[in-house]
Amino acid sequence: MATVATASNWEQFQSDWKNTALQPGPALKAEPEMLWYQHTSAQGTNGINVPPVIAGDLVYTYTTNGSVWAFNKHNGELVWRNKTPGGKALQSSTPAYGDGKLFVASNSGDIFAFDAASGEELWSEHVTESNFECPITYFDHRIYIGEGLKGGPGTKYYYCFDDSGQLMWKYPNENSAGFIWNGASVIGEHIVYSTHEGKLLSLNRETGTPADEIDLSSEEIAFPKEDPGMFRSSVTYQDAYIYTTSERGQEQGYVWKIGFKEGKFLDGGWCTQNGFSTSTPVVHDGKIYVGQGEHGYTGHLTCMDESNGDILWSYFVDAGVKSSPVLAVENDNEYIYFTGAESDGSLYCLEEDGTLAWEYNPPEDDGYILQGAAISDGKIYFGTDAGYLYCIQETIPPGWEHFHKDTRNTGYSPSDAPDTNNILWASEDIGAVKGSSPVIADNKIYVNCGKYVRSLDQYTGEFLANHSNGSTKYNSIASPAYNDGNVWCGLPESVNSGTTVADGKRFEGEWDGNYYCFDETTGELVWNFSAEGNAQATPAYDNGRVYFTSWVYGQADGGNVYCVDANTGELVWNQSKILYNCCSSPTIYGDILYLTTYNFYGEGEIYALDRDNGSILWKKDIHSTDSTPAVAYGNVYVTGGCYGYSDLQTYCFDATTGELKWETDPEDGIGGWLCSAAVADEKVFVGTAFDTEEDYAGLNGTCALDAFTGELIWNSPYGGSSPAIVDGMLFTVAEGKVYAFGEKATGDEKSNVKTPGFGSVVSSIAFLASTIFIASKKRN
Repeated sequence: MATVATASNWEQFQSDWKNTALQPGPALKAEPEMLWYQHTSAQGTNGINVPPVIAGDLVYTYTTNGSVWAFNKHNGELVWRNKTPGGKALQSSTPAYGDGKLFVASNSGDIFAFDAASGEELWSEHVTESNFECPITYFDHRIYIGEGLKGGPGTKYYYCFDDSGQLMWKYPNENSAGFIWNGASVIGEHIVYSTHEGKLLSLNRETGTPADEIDLSSEEIAFPKEDPGMFRSSVTYQDAYIYTTSERGQEQGYVWKIGFKEGKFLDGGWCTQNGFSTSTPVVHDGKIYVGQGEHGYTGHLTCMDESNGDILWSYFVDAGVKSSPVLAVENDNEYIYFTGAESDGSLYCLEEDGTLAWEYNPPEDDGYILQGAAISDGKIYFGTDAGYLYCIQETIPPGWEHFHKDTRNTGYSPSDAPDTNNILWASEDIGAVKGSSPVIADNKIYVNCGKYVRSLDQYTGEFLANHSNGSTKYNSIASPAYNDGNVWCGLPESVNSGTTVADGKRFEGEWDGNYYCFDETTGELVWNFSAEGNAQATPAYDNGRVYFTSWVYGQADGGNVYCVDANTGELVWNQSKILYNCCSSPTIYGDILYLTTYNFYGEGEIYALDRDNGSILWKKDIHSTDSTPAVAYGNVYVTGGCYGYSDLQTYCFDATTGELKWETDPEDGIGGWLCSAAVADEKVFVGTAFDTEEDYAGLNGTCALDAFTGELIWNSPYGGSSPAIVDGMLFTVAEGKVYAFGEKATGDEKSNVKTPGFGSVVSSIAFLASTIFIASKKRN
């Protein structure tokens, strides 16, 4: 199996010990909105001058008065706070996370280790009468850092401590001013860093023994003969080369590429003038991204050819770009994020051709922005000198216009969601198909009712109109799709395969294995694709590609996943090595495609595939299911199990690594093989069900779980189909009716339905079954 880099952690300066500064998707590529912010000082004397670091569900920041803060990265709630001595106007040493500890170096010359979860101080060491001003580099239970500029030129040491606080070695750098922003890079058995004066050193990382040294002003290596200036950036390593920058006036700084192998610096590489730079370069896919400019001046973010140093493009900013850029790469598209060094500064996002995607100016303060950003799960975190820490995310449309929310089947809504099981209204029996899921648009709810798709008023449940035909083939539970005033619900021969509308086209599947693309406006057939076996997925669409599944009953490796060109229907890739049957719809999140399988004779699985080529990144055993995964908060949520044949459970996995974070107790019976969970407001909403000999599709209520722990928040005996969430309301189907959960509009208004007591979900929740397959799956 292929391995994946974690998209959830950003554990030190520029993400890792090589200063790679790259997140493998998802990217924040569209206009952002603020998810949360926190102010670390009411007096405004507690600025943030370093980028945050992120591990697990926490984001950490270090402020100018020496305070260390840990916030929940999802909602900004303060988890813990601690203090170090030596606060002053500038705090430029970025902390590092490793093995459950947070390491912090202070202006007082001390190093601290805190328990990353609780904030308890584990140890501290007074190391120097100088100070610390460069990032901590963490690797393999060791931390590396150099002394700062305090005290002026002299012998300044680079230190190595183990993670228990024991000094392992210190290396003297003679006639040096010290290290500000000069972080190290760990490369095999060595660490490499630059001195303020322009020397590059390679030391054995275990012993501190020098392996090699070069002076970047030396004529011997055919680089600039004049003084290259001051070196105040970290070094980056990639593919046998070292990259760093220098500053010598506004127009005379340099970017360097130096060969490196087995601890030795090699001839080769290049140097090019790029103006004043304290920015650590980022190298990816043959390009180098680096900032240029000082505060009080204008600057640029420059893209260079990695092979020769030629400038490919340069984006002008009316502020110096002292920060180090960071990258997110999604579906082979690069997005570059950086900040401008000025008061009331902005965070910028560029596309890989240098086009501005967006500019974000923090609304809550006009603080100076010195440092760059950190990325986690498609969200960006950064701080300002006014003491604000921000989390921004891509603006998510509020509607729920497709099955499972959107064209990517994400199942996540930015809306608030009900905190209790209060029912606002229940509709009349309109013939809503058991197990189908409603969609919501323009204050209306659209529901598959078999002969018709019917619409209801979102806020009252009043019946409004009949629309195009619903989907009933073999008791299909297809969900409608809405776009631009029109509504669809699959084709006459569709089974569970609802409509996806995107890019002026409709994508739909039929039971015989064919998937179709129609012109949205004219209905003209654009292409059709024949999959192996039977098809029942609602297609997922993103970035010009369509993804869907098929399955062949009784065949080993009977599951298939397809990616086709949305315009032509041409096959991009096919993953045919899926064990068991792919009956679910796929979900797209960043560069990963998620899907589940149903095994007629045992347990099923959840898969994560590389969306670019279909390779299997990870897979985990779960109860057999047709559930479509939902992705939010860096997690993937899925339900499974068939009543009478296996337990009913809901699962939460790390979306990138596949690590199981929690699962519901089998005795609680929460979940099922036809329910797709919905996520909003830090809660997971799951339908539950039962079946009997008389009723294979009996729905048995709705549950709300804590998205991070799986703990039951509330339950109700009403509803049970895959829920949808909009405007703080949750909608679900059962018994031919639509139920709306939410808070009452006014204090004296009463719901249309009384909610009876529902003390324990354990005894009453069984399971749902509602498509054509339930009988055959049980018989076989």
